[in-house]
Amino acid sequence: MKTPRTLLAAAAAALLATSACASTGGSGDGGDGSDFPDGVSSIQIVVPFNAGGSTDTVARLVAPRLSEELGVTVQVLNKPEGNGQTGLNEVSTGPTDGSVLGSTNLPSAIISYLDPNTDVSYDQDSFTPVGGIAAYGELIVVSADSPYSTLDDLIEAADAGQVNLAAGAVDDLLPVSTFEDEAGVTFNKVPFEGGSAGKVPALLGNKVDVITAAPSAVLPNVASGEFRVLATLGGERAPSFPDVETVAELGYDIAQDVVLGFSLPEGTPAAIAEAYADALQTIAEDPEFVEAVEGVGFGVVYLSPEDFAEQWSQQEDVARPIIESIG
Repeated sequence: MKTPRTLLAAAAAALLATSACASTGGSGDGGDGSDFPDGVSSIQIVVPFNAGGSTDTVARLVAPRLSEELGVTVQVLNKPEGNGQTGLNEVSTGPTDGSVLGSTNLPSAIISYLDPNTDVSYDQDSFTPVGGIAAYGELIVVSADSPYSTLDDLIEAADAGQVNLAAGAVDDLLPVSTFEDEAGVTFNKVPFEGGSAGKVPALLGNKVDVITAAPSAVLPNVASGEFRVLATLGGERAPSFPDVETVAELGYDIAQDVVLGFSLPEGTPAAIAEAYADALQTIAEDPEFVEAVEGVGFGVVYLSPEDFAEQWSQQEDVARPIIESIG
């Protein structure tokens, strides 16, 4: 998998390129999607998670700007049932006229079909990639009154079997498992559903000692003095936590970022995907959008449809053996 630094560099190059997307062409009758968004009265962005999470936050920042770019009403629809599988299935089987756009979180979308405990009929080939728009690394977070002041403190305690870590969905375990292998420790993993939204209350209630969470989920608690951030598992420091070091800076060979992007149902005409990609690239270059995204702790990372598909495949290659080892 590309390291996040490589990912960010590639994204910067893509933003400067003048030929990121091919010409739509077409006969103009709409059969090939060349007249999109003509004929589409509204667009639904399906978010396979609850409102307020990282994926939902970015989708809601994109929606009004996408509406402005395409001249069509854009609404966000949350479909969190089945740990996100319901929403992803709805996208994969949706209409191919561009009216349904899937908010696609990597690696979460990947885990939803690789996890042996799930039974879904979609995989990467069920989607047409549109592009990536943002990325972030999960933060390692403890309470402000925790005895663990540094990452080394936490690792030392984990080595003695003393640390309870809130574990969310399987994709939440990927960076944790990788970190455990690199640090040579094992956390006592306590299951909590609901992603960051479920883990934050657990840490507030002292039900666990440490959580990993998206920057946006813990920003208020850090600002209020309730939480302390020990490090980020991403390849870059979070914009909203510039003083928090990456685990790589602290000596651990890990750089795992969550990539937030969009996809369409498989079979959607290329011209429609290209129209969306053009709009996303314009949005990614908007200083106000960049400021808004960085304000919740994420970085703006534009990936073309081709680069997003490549990132999808690379993350799948990384995830598969880890999931098989977890069982």
